[in-house]
Amino acid sequence: MNATHRSSPLSAAPGDLLLEIASHLDCRLDLVNLCLTSNRILTNVAPILYANVALNTVEQCVATLGMLLRRPDISRHVRKLIIRPRRPGMYGFNREDSRLVSRLVKQLASERDAKRPEPKLDALTTFAWEDEELPFYDDMWFALRMGCSQLRYVKTSLGVFLPHSNAHVFDFTNLRGFSLVLTRAFYDYHSEGFILNTVADHFLAHKLWDMLIRKCPDLEELEIDGSSPYPVDVHMLLGGQWPHLRKLSLGDVVLDWSLGLINNKRPFIEFLERHPTLESLRLSKHNVLSGHLAALDAPDMKLTSFSGTMAHLQALPAVHYSSIRAIAFTEPMHTRDITAVAVASVLQNLTSLTSLKIAFHLHSMYDSGNLLRSLVASCPRLEHLQLTCTQKPSFQLDSFAKAIKGFHKLRTLDLAIVRYPGDDTLSIGAERIAMTNPRLHSFTLTFLPLPYPLHLPFSFPLLLFTSHSTAHGSFHLTCDKHGLPRSLRARERRRFAWPWGLGYSTRTRQYVSDLRPAGFPGKQKSGLKGLRDLITENSSAGEEMRMFLFCGFLVWLALWGFVASRRGPPVTHSQLMISRHPPI
Repeated sequence: MNATHRSSPLSAAPGDLLLEIASHLDCRLDLVNLCLTSNRILTNVAPILYANVALNTVEQCVATLGMLLRRPDISRHVRKLIIRPRRPGMYGFNREDSRLVSRLVKQLASERDAKRPEPKLDALTTFAWEDEELPFYDDMWFALRMGCSQLRYVKTSLGVFLPHSNAHVFDFTNLRGFSLVLTRAFYDYHSEGFILNTVADHFLAHKLWDMLIRKCPDLEELEIDGSSPYPVDVHMLLGGQWPHLRKLSLGDVVLDWSLGLINNKRPFIEFLERHPTLESLRLSKHNVLSGHLAALDAPDMKLTSFSGTMAHLQALPAVHYSSIRAIAFTEPMHTRDITAVAVASVLQNLTSLTSLKIAFHLHSMYDSGNLLRSLVASCPRLEHLQLTCTQKPSFQLDSFAKAIKGFHKLRTLDLAIVRYPGDDTLSIGAERIAMTNPRLHSFTLTFLPLPYPLHLPFSFPLLLFTSHSTAHGSFHLTCDKHGLPRSLRARERRRFAWPWGLGYSTRTRQYVSDLRPAGFPGKQKSGLKGLRDLITENSSAGEEMRMFLFCGFLVWLALWGFVASRRGPPVTHSQLMISRHPPI
């Protein structure tokens, strides 16, 4: 019997229809599986699959960049390229890895195929280099500038090794967005910030600010990020005038501490008033004092996203509250008796708030309940919540899943907590959250390590060291046509750090959980696995099955005792000898 090969009708669909189908796939894994069905679908869907390419390890960089070099028909679709030349488990700068990856990027941006004379990255609009240092080959920037005519957004990092006088990193023109990340090594070795604060001190300062202020007059996004208790001075930024600036993100940098007042206002406040087109603003505690921010007078500024401390948000003029849709607190809040009331009093004034990122530093295991209830009461319209609770175990996942039912519009959730002793695992906790909140599309769970051993009453620790194990899970929920949970696709990653500097071990697994109740038509659960799931199920059927098993165990004990009593007491060896040889 000869089997005939029948192609799928989907592979014969028009290209524009395939693109429309691929654009509605939220999960990238589903998009990859769609492209693996046939070469024709891959050819038509490649503009969506390879539009954004993020390479997070050296192995990914070498493999993917090499593939893009060999396949110009695919590289021509790349619009955003993020390079992170790192090795798992290793921190710091690796010169050889930077040399290898930067050479591949340079070749990809400069080389041209004989059949196709256009550059291989002619559609690239965004490039990000995220490493501890600048790339080894500085002419990589020259190749990107000359070979990628549509490049408008550039991101790079600055560390110990500063570029030479003829460096190309600050030679770009007509950028729409620029991001400079100051690494911890930069703060450690260049704390005086001579490269950033004044034009006269260093040639790199002249090139940087000349590129941003004079060569990029239409800048829309600007980011100078970094984290350190000792900020560097970047007051030259205040001399910029960008009429279309929409996003400003500042890390631990100083702007106007050494400058005088302008019209009775701090220079940074005057700078913000000169840019009424700002929509997204991110500040750190070193940029501006909350009292100075209260003097902001920019009624035409319509902020939609704000990041800063609680004091910054409280000092922000109330005229901006109605337009803010996203809030991110840059520093964790220490829980006090009035913390829940203070947070709720501020957030309830943000009537358009749909996204919230907040972190708490717990001093007690009993602080989290009031905090969660205050968030539910003050932000009922949230669609995205990123919540972190550190230092102490907070709420149990079962109670948390029930508490967030008050967020009726919540679609995505990022939760990071210290696991409560004896609480559910990642998989069980994720199923509880999904079953209780079927409106969620996707969510993540992270178990943070305790900073020190937790001593509970009547507990006797067996280990003489603190376990720094972490667990992270990403979950995607699928519901049926009635809105009931159907399945949960999960990817878990666990990391355990061995004591005394012996390294760490990781374990990753992917699985799909069927959330339909036991006995549901089409749910394939049988044998011991089905019985185990029914016993552990958190439902009335599961409770009844556990009761049946317990009653059966009691009956078995009674029968065993009855049989043992009918046999009588055991006969000893001496009694046996006497019965065989009775005394005369």
